[in-house]
Amino acid sequence: MPFRWGYGPTNGPEAWHVDFPVAKKGHRQSPIDIDTSVEETDEGLKENPLTWKYSPEKVLHIENTGYSWTVSVSGADSSLKGGPLKDEYELLQFHAHWGSSNDHGSEHRVDGRSYAAELHLVHWNRSKYSNPSEAISQEDGLAVLGIFIEVGDEDNEEFGKMCKLFDKIRFQYQKASFFEPVDVEKFLPDEEDRAFWTYDGSLTTPPLLESVTWIVFKKPMKISEDQMHAMRSLMFCTEEIHESEGGDKMVDNYRPPVPRGDRKIRKCC
Repeated sequence: MPFRWGYGPTNGPEAWHVDFPVAKKGHRQSPIDIDTSVEETDEGLKENPLTWKYSPEKVLHIENTGYSWTVSVSGADSSLKGGPLKDEYELLQFHAHWGSSNDHGSEHRVDGRSYAAELHLVHWNRSKYSNPSEAISQEDGLAVLGIFIEVGDEDNEEFGKMCKLFDKIRFQYQKASFFEPVDVEKFLPDEEDRAFWTYDGSLTTPPLLESVTWIVFKKPMKISEDQMHAMRSLMFCTEEIHESEGGDKMVDNYRPPVPRGDRKIRKCC
């Protein structure tokens, strides 16, 4: 039987190198622990501000992939440029990683600190490449915005639009359409709080391709405890497997930090 990667004791991140040697041999793997003692301020990032544009009507559907929930987007009207990016990028999808408790779950860490979850907005370089499949294997093919998630006292209205559909996608391969637009911009920090770190990295899930310019915001977004619980109610398995064999809830679906090596961590603002 072919190896099926996941987050369990036998197929989790420690085993990914079996089918994906880049997990150990790569030189720009992600995520990393962002060590602020070695961060470098880059004034050029401020002179060429990071800008984005998203269309709420182009958010299509949400699916349980068996690894996370993933929202697919028709991104032709979207745009991400500036900051560390030399080209214009288009939003492809967004998803999250989270833990079984609020003290861990994010993939990136900051000086050893984990957050409860982390949201990833995945973009592809449409200036240089004709489609995402072409871009994904190129060193400048992808740009991912990382937003830490912490638990607060109030519901996050925009995030709640996904939570409303979690009961429809509880099991792997289940999919649901949105009945109200999702404004992706509301996940991102306000203009006065747009400080970020950036570094050259990779996908954090197989095939772990080293094609990502990471932009990780310092300011986290907040969701409620109920919304966090809703994510943890999803299942890794299909409904059929759950009925016949049981299955595990979808928690701790994150890759721990890997060595940074000699890569620079640049910060803006």
